[in-house]
Amino acid sequence: GSGGFSSEARGSDLEAFPLPSRPGRALTVFFSLRVTNMAFSRNLFNKSSSEYKSLEQQFIQLLVPYLQSNLNNFQNLEILNFRNGSIVVNSRMRFGKPVPKEVTNIIYLILEDFANTAYHTMNLAIDKYSLDVESDRADPCKFQACNEFSKCMVNQWSGEAECVCDPGYLSIDGLPCQSVCDAQHNFCLNDGKCDIIPGKGAICRCRVGENWWYRGEHCEEYVSEPLVVGIAIASVVGFLLVAGGIIFFLARTLREQYDGEDSEDPL
Repeated sequence: GSGGFSSEARGSDLEAFPLPSRPGRALTVFFSLRVTNMAFSRNLFNKSSSEYKSLEQQFIQLLVPYLQSNLNNFQNLEILNFRNGSIVVNSRMRFGKPVPKEVTNIIYLILEDFANTAYHTMNLAIDKYSLDVESDRADPCKFQACNEFSKCMVNQWSGEAECVCDPGYLSIDGLPCQSVCDAQHNFCLNDGKCDIIPGKGAICRCRVGENWWYRGEHCEEYVSEPLVVGIAIASVVGFLLVAGGIIFFLARTLREQYDGEDSEDPL
């Protein structure tokens, strides 16, 4: 495209920079761009949806040849996610060999040039002011865009960032975290009221009547006053029967013992 960079130009520029102090480690570069003339769909939260896969493939086919031809040692490109705001494309590229941190400036210029080319050849409007390029020392959480019901956590082994839902919230099909109460309408049974206690999770507030109520974690157990009274009476009767049986047994044993002593006593 106009103002594009040849691979030879990029190669000589990169070779002029000093290499980083960690030889042998491939550099990861994150970048983000915003497409202003495409509408966002909730299906783009779901990485297994056909809409997500289709758009992911489209951007990989557009960007990879462009990056390959303009960057030495470019290895691969991964679309991390799509976010709302027209469509924000968060991506990560890897290099096969160490490259200097100044490569982020070069990638920024390449993406700026790509934005011009994409608009003229594919009618793809990329907001050049939205371009954001950061090296592997960047906070990976910056490119996750977790919502207010989740926290971004970085796996200490893989270095991968992911959104972890707060207690009482869950993510379905990659969608942003939402309340268990909204996602699972039968979380509380028998018309119990579902509430979220911050930091604790979801609880059920069970219905209470004049002489009946529901209890249990999900209000699954019905209890009525007559039933409770009946159980209480049965318990008392049961206790009295057992106690009476023990007393009768002891009395009989003592009587037999006493009678035995009387029969042995000579008069």
